[in-house]
Amino acid sequence: MAVKKKPTQFYATLSTSIVLVLIAVFLLVFFHADNIENIVKENVNILVELQDNIPSGQKKHLLKSISAYPEVKNTSVQLVSKEKAMELMTGDNNMVDLLEENPFKDIIRFNLYHDSYHRETIEKIKKEIEMEKGILGVYHESESLNLIKSNLKKVSIGILILAVCFIVLAMAIIFNTIKLTLYSDLKEIQTMQMVGATTFFIKKPYLRLAFGMSVKAFLTVMVVLGLILLYVVRYGGLLSEVVKWEYFVLTIIISFFMGFFMQMWGTNTILNRFLKQTQP
Repeated sequence: MAVKKKPTQFYATLSTSIVLVLIAVFLLVFFHADNIENIVKENVNILVELQDNIPSGQKKHLLKSISAYPEVKNTSVQLVSKEKAMELMTGDNNMVDLLEENPFKDIIRFNLYHDSYHRETIEKIKKEIEMEKGILGVYHESESLNLIKSNLKKVSIGILILAVCFIVLAMAIIFNTIKLTLYSDLKEIQTMQMVGATTFFIKKPYLRLAFGMSVKAFLTVMVVLGLILLYVVRYGGLLSEVVKWEYFVLTIIISFFMGFFMQMWGTNTILNRFLKQTQP
């Protein structure tokens, strides 16, 4: 028996696609949360403010001693002159000439490895650096990390709530789609039951249709994930450091099984109920 395509089947496929896209985005954020946090930790600057007129030899000594810490990323240790600091803050390297005095100081900027980014470690390094000659202060900023953690949590919860809402909507549309299709085929189904057709034989075309809708929804997710990957590779910048390909593969696998389960389980459940009611 061939199952005729109905307009509601389009909406069932569309709603399933939306659910799978939302689930895929949620999984990507969830899987990459720790990696995002680690990248942010390694990009939070710790600043060492230097006194004016400090000898160049002392600056080299400070750079070397800071680089010697095992917790510090050697490649991140950098001396920023007060002129450069003015340029970075104002975007104008002629601003110094317009001011009577440059309000900035020479600074040494460095980052820690993510597994060493702890308050105790930072305080220990801070105290030891402040004991060196020519140091005005050591400053670090942790609010941005806390803000990113908070925003990631909010985004994840928001996406999950949307996904749950769309799951409910998708299941309702799938159930109604199958019901409408079954009632339109009621005479054919009753005829097959009267001649002794097995339950599986009657269910087969509907299950095949459900599988086809799940494949279409999955292909939609593949397109969306492909566009996300393309953006990350070409324009991602820091995002390209965050992305782990194994998480993308895992997200794709989970999305496929979610779409397959929703369509096949929903269809099979309503078929069993309907066929029990129509048995002669």
